[in-house]
Amino acid sequence: MEALITRLRPLARLLPAGLNDTLRGVVRDWQLRRAVERIAALPPGQLPTRQMLEELRAGWGNMGYAARPEYLQELMNRAVNTSGPILECGSGVSTLLLGLLAGRRGVETWTLEHMPEWHARVSGALERTGIPNVHNCLAPIQDRGGYSWYTPPVERMPRAFQLIICDGPPGNTPGGRYGLWPVLGERLAPGAVILLDDAERPGEEEVLQRWSKEASMRVDMRRVSGGAYAVITRS
Repeated sequence: MEALITRLRPLARLLPAGLNDTLRGVVRDWQLRRAVERIAALPPGQLPTRQMLEELRAGWGNMGYAARPEYLQELMNRAVNTSGPILECGSGVSTLLLGLLAGRRGVETWTLEHMPEWHARVSGALERTGIPNVHNCLAPIQDRGGYSWYTPPVERMPRAFQLIICDGPPGNTPGGRYGLWPVLGERLAPGAVILLDDAERPGEEEVLQRWSKEASMRVDMRRVSGGAYAVITRS
C-alpha cells in the first residue's frame, strides 16, 4: 500500500479537485490505521515513539487542535499510569491516544464534544480503528447562568474520575473552561489530576483563580516554549 501511495502522489495534482480530495482521504485513512496498529502493538505501559506520533497526526490530517509536544508528553505519561477513569473535555487525536494508552489497559475515557461534525469524525475514527474503552459523548454547550458548559450524560458517567484532560470548551465560550468544577466537581476523586492546556492565556488564568477559590487544589504551572500548561491536583 505504501508503495502504491508513493506512485499515486505525482498523479494527484492532475486529478479534479473532488477526486483529489477523495484520494487524500483514502491515503489519510490508511495512514491512520497503520499508525494505530503500530501503537497498539506496543506492550501496555510503553509510550509511542516520536515517529509513531507524527504518523498518527499525519493520518489524522493535522486538522484542529495541535497540542504542544511537552503537553502531549505529559498527557501520555498520565494515560499509561492512571487507574482511571478519565474525563476528556474536547476531542481529537488526543482521544485516540487515550484509548490506545489507557483503554487497552481497561481504563475508560469519557469524552465530551459539542460539535456534531467533529463528534462524528472522532467516533468514526474510533470505530474504524477498533480503539477500545472510549465513550465519545455528543454534549452541546448550554447556558448555565454566568457561564456556559457541556451537557454531559451525568447519569451514565463514573462517580469518580482520576484524570481530567481539560482542553475545552473553546475560549470564546462564556466562562471558558470554568464549568468543569461546578458541573462535575463532585465526580473528581480526591487526588484527581487535571491537565489544563493554554494556561498562559488570560481566560485560563481567570478559570484557575475561580477554581482555587471554590476548591482545595494544588496548581503546578509548567512553562514551555510558546506558553504554559497546568497540572492541577485536587487536595
